Amino acid sequence: MQMNNQLMNRWMRNLEFGVSVIWLLYFMGVKLPSLFTTLLNALSYPIIAILVILRWKRLPYVATRDIPLLLFIGTALASVLWSGDQNMTLKGIGGLLRMLMFGAYFATRYSIEEQMKILAWVFGIAAILSLVVALAIPSYGIDKEGWTGIFPYKNFLGYTMSLAAILFLLTAFKERSQNWFAWIGFGLAISLIILAHSSGSLVNILLLLSLIPLYQLVKQHYKLRVIFLGIVCVLVGGTALFILGNLETILVDILGKSLELNGRTPIWTLAIEKGMERPFLGYGYNAFWSSDAGIYIMINTWSGLRETGFNSHNSYLELFLNLGFIGLFLYAISLVIVLIKALILLRSTQEIQFIWQIQLLIFISIASMADTNFIMSAGSSYCCIYISTSLSIAIEFERMRRKRNFQKLYAHSG
Repeated sequence: MQMNNQLMNRWMRNLEFGVSVIWLLYFMGVKLPSLFTTLLNALSYPIIAILVILRWKRLPYVATRDIPLLLFIGTALASVLWSGDQNMTLKGIGGLLRMLMFGAYFATRYSIEEQMKILAWVFGIAAILSLVVALAIPSYGIDKEGWTGIFPYKNFLGYTMSLAAILFLLTAFKERSQNWFAWIGFGLAISLIILAHSSGSLVNILLLLSLIPLYQLVKQHYKLRVIFLGIVCVLVGGTALFILGNLETILVDILGKSLELNGRTPIWTLAIEKGMERPFLGYGYNAFWSSDAGIYIMINTWSGLRETGFNSHNSYLELFLNLGFIGLFLYAISLVIVLIKALILLRSTQEIQFIWQIQLLIFISIASMADTNFIMSAGSSYCCIYISTSLSIAIEFERMRRKRNFQKLYAHSG
């Protein structure tokens, strides 16, 4: 009987692992025929519900560890009350709750180190499939601008491979005895970014790589650590300001690729004007582009009226349009608090997984400037990853604080 229970538990662990990999990969935005996309999207709700039920005892505790995140999501849910299109808001809320539950499940079921291993599988599969598809079916995996692999756009491949490269590099540093797989993954990810001609992803890689020395700094003696950390902060900050201040020059003159901002500028200008008509609460979650204001912008720009909807290609602007300044403020508070906690955990534990968490958060912050697939998207793995990262860091921070309080109490009683 005990042997049967062990086999059953092992089977369940493997099944949960496989299901997590499949859904994270799917929500990365894999390009599939519309029939399969519709089917998988419909199946995601009951399957994620089952995963949540399996962890029903602990999941509510985990899901409520990050109050700013809850307030942010709560504002999105409440926006149905002032939405410009309640049907679209309700539809978006359903997808957002799905991401919240999946992210909470992921943080409940797996430690940060286990999450890294699962994401390594996700990124590894995406990289291998993208390479195979591009070589075997060029019409599917390569377009006129560059490689797309299993994704609909080159930037989707670039974003995914940016994170893949960093994760594989950190894995190679962490597991030195078995790092050949990680180094191969790193090389493949960098190659795919280059083949995708994703200039923005190359900039992301440079910025994320500049953060890796933080891991060595936290191991130094306190005084040296403070000095070196200050130097690195100045260098990283100066590099970031230089890149951001000369981004167009770098991308156009050095990397030979236009930012293509001219087409977005009229949309952004009109979107800001319409957003300022409802500046505090916005038009409701997922409701702007089906509202009268959104339709006006589509009609009066190159976009044209689209029944399938549209987006501003900027997560921060999209958040402002949907939830106003209040939504932007709540997200900023959530992000800053999570980053501070992650930095404190890195300094206290000196564990490499917190470098990964910091890089994840910075990547999402940077990539959000040019895409709407990151901040609270109702169908994106990046939304799920942000939620699981926030909750995991909150749990680890609470655990560290309890340990310190216990040690102080023990020392005092002794």
